[in-house]
Amino acid sequence: MSLWSKDSMQDVLKNLVDGLNEIWLKTGKYWKPPCKAAITKARPRLGAGVMRQLFHQLVRPMATTETVGALINGLRVVAIDETCLDIPDSDENARVFD
Repeated sequence: MSLWSKDSMQDVLKNLVDGLNEIWLKTGKYWKPPCKAAITKARPRLGAGVMRQLFHQLVRPMATTETVGALINGLRVVAIDETCLDIPDSDENARVFD
């Protein structure tokens, strides 16, 4: 859903199915996406476990130790979009994060 965040759930599902070849999807080109309500009802039944498993199978850092700017003092540089982290003002945090 994040890859096609501006598309409807039906369009996201179409994009995913279009990537499958006909061996994986026996109905092939005649497949029609379910209605929006069916997708909405199916998501809670599917649960987070499937996405967690997919995440752990696919997600890897893109940068290596040779990538300029990927690490600072041995720590990987990351970006967190639209997230605010509140970190307590402590001496230990000052040592770690300064």
